[in-house]
Amino acid sequence: MVGHRGGGCLAPLLLCEELARLGLHVTCFTLLAEFVDGQSPQDFEIVLPRLNKGHRWDWPSRCLAWQAQRRITRERPDYVFVMGITSLARYLLQSSVANQILIWEFTNANPGNKFVDAAASRMLERTRAVLSPSATIDHGIQQTYGYHGKILRLPFWIEDESVGYAPAPSRFVADFIFLGRRDEEKGLKELVHATAEVSRRFPDVHVLIAGPGSEEPYASLARKLGITRNISFEFFKTRQETLSALAQSRCLVLPSYHEGYPLVLLEAIQWSIPFIATRVGSVPDVFDGSKAAILISPKDVSSLENAMQHILSESLENYAERRMGAFTHFGRLNVANTIASRLNSILVQIANFSSR
Repeated sequence: MVGHRGGGCLAPLLLCEELARLGLHVTCFTLLAEFVDGQSPQDFEIVLPRLNKGHRWDWPSRCLAWQAQRRITRERPDYVFVMGITSLARYLLQSSVANQILIWEFTNANPGNKFVDAAASRMLERTRAVLSPSATIDHGIQQTYGYHGKILRLPFWIEDESVGYAPAPSRFVADFIFLGRRDEEKGLKELVHATAEVSRRFPDVHVLIAGPGSEEPYASLARKLGITRNISFEFFKTRQETLSALAQSRCLVLPSYHEGYPLVLLEAIQWSIPFIATRVGSVPDVFDGSKAAILISPKDVSSLENAMQHILSESLENYAERRMGAFTHFGRLNVANTIASRLNSILVQIANFSSR
């Protein structure tokens, strides 16, 4: 996927844009392309599968892989990036172009990951190299997949819109905002239970759960716990609406059971928003010690409740320091300003070990 539908869709878009800015001719083969204004980018080509039926048999991915393989064989590109270890990656790794592929792993690379194609993960040795955003994911790639080839570092980034430090608004649209799939593995049941406990001390606490997916399991739980007034649900149609709601919230909360390198945390600190997140995936690598973050264990309602109460009860001065810590950490962390040199370095490394 490529476009503005969450991190797994945005990261490929940003990579295509940056490669195009480096002067490369970029073609993006994708099953789905969705953009804020409905208009495809002009700086790179997008190719969709000619056959978009038969999803039960994965015919769209098979067709897209065939189209990509034909183009790769004919045009002999310098670089072939594949986003994630998916069925599309499997089809290409089974083909004659396997040794040209650079796979950028998005997930936590943990056992049993539903976003990873198991057959593709067993064929990683056929790739040119694997790209990873963090040391934790390096370890997962090696231990879970048994991969012992080259791993190159490419952390995620987001557009640097030159957002300056943002003081707290006079009124928050939500005390806590969740942005992501409405999925049990995102820790949403734990969030609802924690909200019920927090509401005993802070009766007006407001939690906004925003993103795709059914709200009913969590709305039903909120009704059962008697906190329907404390939790609302939203689906934002555009990235601008999403970021606007984020910028006007007191704190982001991401109580996931597992994550790779969540872009939503970068988006939060870009807008000086502190967050509560679980110690999963790359999160501890990137945010341990940051004033922006309160990190907790997954599936721990008590720790989540305590973290939420801490945010709500801290002084205005301490909260302002937390916001400044978020903004400062973003300046150190986001590579948008240096991504061109970082990508150039990766391309040089690839060229060097390919010529040996």
